[in-house]
Amino acid sequence: MREEKAALGAAVGRDREARSREPQVSRLRLVVHPQVALLTGVFFAMALTGYAITFWLPSLVDDIGGLSSFQVGLLTAIPWICAVIAMYTMSRYTDRMPDRRPYLAVVLVLSAIGTFLATLGSPWFGLAAVTLAAIGSKCAANLFWPLTQSTLDLRVTAAGLAVVNSLGNLGGFVSPTLFGYLEETTGSTNGGLYALSAASLLATVGVYFLRRGSGRGGAEAAAPVPARTVSG
Repeated sequence: MREEKAALGAAVGRDREARSREPQVSRLRLVVHPQVALLTGVFFAMALTGYAITFWLPSLVDDIGGLSSFQVGLLTAIPWICAVIAMYTMSRYTDRMPDRRPYLAVVLVLSAIGTFLATLGSPWFGLAAVTLAAIGSKCAANLFWPLTQSTLDLRVTAAGLAVVNSLGNLGGFVSPTLFGYLEETTGSTNGGLYALSAASLLATVGVYFLRRGSGRGGAEAAAPVPARTVSG
């Protein structure tokens, strides 16, 4: 135990020393940092879909007709229950994978397919399609943040995460506004759903431009922690 503490303390010391030698990145340069900007764009597209589903789902379920407010609430919960189960399953599986980018791309495509299919068929079919979109959207968020931390350089990780989260969450404002505008001008929600599908597909393309790396940013690799011997 004492050796482990010493090794971890030495690793933390090397990280601090390496970061202290790196030049500080200004706020403006951080915003236009290629990886930060790309991650912000991907997260913005994810926020568009997530918030749109949240606001639009109750009205979709209500279009089924003949349902009480309680029944609408129950049916509205179905996509999120399925999403929670999928998130847990996906996280258990991808935690063992060295590269999460292909899995993030797959769930973003699933989100795009779900929002596109929601423009077709009956409200019941639309509910099933939105369930796919919700699964894709929530699983994408589950995969995105670990990937973000491993992608950014160590010297900009903390500030970069703040920028990605702050600017990307603006999608929560843009999404219902854009969705409502398209519905008002076209008389249908299909235009908004097409826009969400396109945003998810663009985010999928952006995922493949993310750098794969340990995110150490030039810092020295931490020394291995000695294994604890079990006396018996």
